[in-house]
Amino acid sequence: MNQITKTFFIGGLGSNFYHAKDFIEELDEKVAYLNPYIENFKNKQALLNWFKNEIKDLEEVYLIGHSLGGDLGRYLASQFSQVTKLVLLDGSYLNLDEIMTLDDELTDTKDYFRQQVFTDIEEVIASEKSQSSYWSKNLEEAVRNSYRYNS
Repeated sequence: MNQITKTFFIGGLGSNFYHAKDFIEELDEKVAYLNPYIENFKNKQALLNWFKNEIKDLEEVYLIGHSLGGDLGRYLASQFSQVTKLVLLDGSYLNLDEIMTLDDELTDTKDYFRQQVFTDIEEVIASEKSQSSYWSKNLEEAVRNSYRYNS
C-alpha cells in the first residue's frame, strides 16, 4: 500500500541531518530529511527529476525548508502540485536585480574557504558552542559531519 502523505525537510547549504535532528524530533510526526547538496545537479530539470523521484507515489507532500532549503522548497512547491503545505525557516530572499557578479561570488567563496581551515575539530566545536545560544549532542555531531580531515 502506497503512502499518501509524507513530510520532508530540506536543510541549508552545508548542513547535514544532525543540524535538523533536534527540530525534527520535536515535531509530532515522522519527517524525512532530503539532502540535495550531495547530488551533482547540472540544471533545473535534474533538480526537478530528483524531487519527482523522491515524492513518487505520494498524493500529498508537506515540505519544510531552512535557508537555501527554503529557497529550494519554494521553487519545488511551485512546480509540484503534491506540495500542499510549505514551511520556510530562515529562507533567504533572492533579488535577481542585485545579484553579485561571478567574480565577486568566486572571491567571496575563496575567502570563506580560507576561513574554514582548522587544525583541530575540537577547536571548531568549542568555537561553535561558545557562539550558540542553544547546544546539543546533535549540533556537535552536525559540526563533526560538516568538516573533513585532510592530513
